[in-house]
Amino acid sequence: MAKQKKGEENPARGKLLDAWAAPDRAGAPVGVVATSFTFDPAFFEEECLARFLQIESDPVEDGPIYLIEREEKMAQLSCAAVLVDQHHCRGNRSLRWDLLAARLPQGLLHAKVCLLYWSNLARLIISSANVTEDAYRRNLEVFGVLDFHPDSQAPVSCLLETVEFLRQAAESTTVGTTASPALERWNGLLDRVENECQHWGVSDTEARRQAVLVRPVFTGPGRPTVFAQLSRLWPATSPPEVACAVSPFFDPPDSTNAPASELWKLVRKRGYASVQFHVSGEELPGGEGILLHAPESLLHAQPAGRPDTTTEIYRVALPSGRPLHAKGIMLEHPRWGLYLIGSSNFTSAGTGLSTRPNLEANLAYVVDSKRDWQAWELLAQGFPESEPVDLNADVHWMPSPPEDEITAETELLPPSFAEAIYECDEKHRPVLRLTFAGTPPPGWELFSEEGQRRLWGEPEWMALGSPEQCVVRWQEQRPPAGLWVHWAESLAAAWWPVNASCGEVLPPPDELKQLPLEVLINILSSARPLHGVLRAYLSRHRKADDRDAASPIVDPHQRVDTSQFLLQRTRRVSWALSALRRRLERPVATLEYLRWRLRGPVGVTALADALIREARSEEEKAFLIAELVLELGRVRVEPQPGCVSPELHEQEIRNVIADLRQLVPPMDPSVPENLRSYVDTVFETVAK
Repeated sequence: MAKQKKGEENPARGKLLDAWAAPDRAGAPVGVVATSFTFDPAFFEEECLARFLQIESDPVEDGPIYLIEREEKMAQLSCAAVLVDQHHCRGNRSLRWDLLAARLPQGLLHAKVCLLYWSNLARLIISSANVTEDAYRRNLEVFGVLDFHPDSQAPVSCLLETVEFLRQAAESTTVGTTASPALERWNGLLDRVENECQHWGVSDTEARRQAVLVRPVFTGPGRPTVFAQLSRLWPATSPPEVACAVSPFFDPPDSTNAPASELWKLVRKRGYASVQFHVSGEELPGGEGILLHAPESLLHAQPAGRPDTTTEIYRVALPSGRPLHAKGIMLEHPRWGLYLIGSSNFTSAGTGLSTRPNLEANLAYVVDSKRDWQAWELLAQGFPESEPVDLNADVHWMPSPPEDEITAETELLPPSFAEAIYECDEKHRPVLRLTFAGTPPPGWELFSEEGQRRLWGEPEWMALGSPEQCVVRWQEQRPPAGLWVHWAESLAAAWWPVNASCGEVLPPPDELKQLPLEVLINILSSARPLHGVLRAYLSRHRKADDRDAASPIVDPHQRVDTSQFLLQRTRRVSWALSALRRRLERPVATLEYLRWRLRGPVGVTALADALIREARSEEEKAFLIAELVLELGRVRVEPQPGCVSPELHEQEIRNVIADLRQLVPPMDPSVPENLRSYVDTVFETVAK
């Protein structure tokens, strides 16, 4: 199979970030889960999630507008979470999405899987790329994308097997006996994908009839090796003639190269056979030869006594400053081709040969060139461009440091620190619920995110009787992304990620707290999105003096004279209530988004609070709340696939109506009887 030549336009090349954007008719975003070895929280939130949610504002240029838009669009999701290997699971972030630590007893979480779910489409991305800016924008990586929908031709078993892999991978986050809210959200999204998408795609029987077969290849503890799975996937009766491997990392140079030996076992045992290794390298200055980032042991795996076999080394053509991070194995035959891509480095741990194998995820593409020559060509063009290395020249071998080499500044969080959850107590005060699994190491202490302020520790815990679970008051306005943990014998601090019990406990951006009725009416009456309305509002209310004019943010809660507001704008209030009803009649993909519409900072309860704050009398309060309840009682929702059922939708509205009833106390007899009768009739009618 011919490789792509250097300099030619490559149709198999693309941008991984583009795969996070919704295709046409994908529907509303429902949720996303991802796995990564190393991780960049800011990149995930500001680039990956922003594309998935179609966020239009910029976190740097738009400041509070970005926070408002993020608040609104994150509320749509039932789950947004990343599972990261425990050595790299840290960093500041918004608690609107979950960060889970994979605490494998052996090996590493090295899989790079992203599962994006919209109401009409599920997208599976398996790649060599960690969720970092370098991986997505600088490195040479490889990735595969499979879309599943009612008319999809992708094998649905790929999706369902990946769902099960993600479920099992997340089991390593649990070290205690207490149920984890973040893990429940993770599994809840996987359950929904499994239930709603089980018929989105073709069966394995139908898939085997196609010219291109795609199969997932997962490795890890208790799983077959990469080579065993490739052997089973190979469709021809005769073995491949050529095997190619590309990888940035290999086993140490002083060890027997077990992966190279296994690769030789896949090719034909008699006649011509070739194994090729595609590696990174550079010319040494002064014409002193070439330096290859690979071990010379790759050459020693070739079977002895077979003069018709060759081991070839190729140097991957890399633009300046662009490291190789792609991993893959290609098997070639006159008719068949197989290309494995994904997270598995050409190491014993990466391919599953080690006694401590990593958890890895790959995709194998098997192509019948006799039936689809174009797919065959595209498969070849997906392999990195490279040039042969003359092994008779002056070649120097220097493998890159292992990717899984952990720096000394990293301290693993002891398993006794099970889970840290941000929530609110019965008085609606923010607290941290800490769960322990066994006894933590002596002398342990918890510090704030910046690492300077001590929060809690062993003395306080022991004073409570060393409970499995305890609650600590959180005094700051901003929820913590995590806590630094020190103990007596620790060489460095360990990061304890914090997740929220649910989205409702998180404080909204300051710009959304107790919005004036004027702004809420504008939001409800406008066809523009929330952040667009508030952008205009903030712009109109900038202060005129030089000091405040230099500030990009103006307090949106600066009050105007509302003494005559309700009387003068009764029609606008009524129109806004009708607009609110129409908004609530729109189907939503997640229960979380419906609850945000009802109880969020620009929802029904926020509007009710504003009506009460700005009403001139108790009579006006009662009348306007009754008008609001009347509109809520008129909400009728049509069923739509992939959305919350009308029954559940309307039940959530009835729950809000019951809460609104508590805002209208029994009215004084001095209140006109017709008003009292009207309010009572509204609540009685709607309650039926």
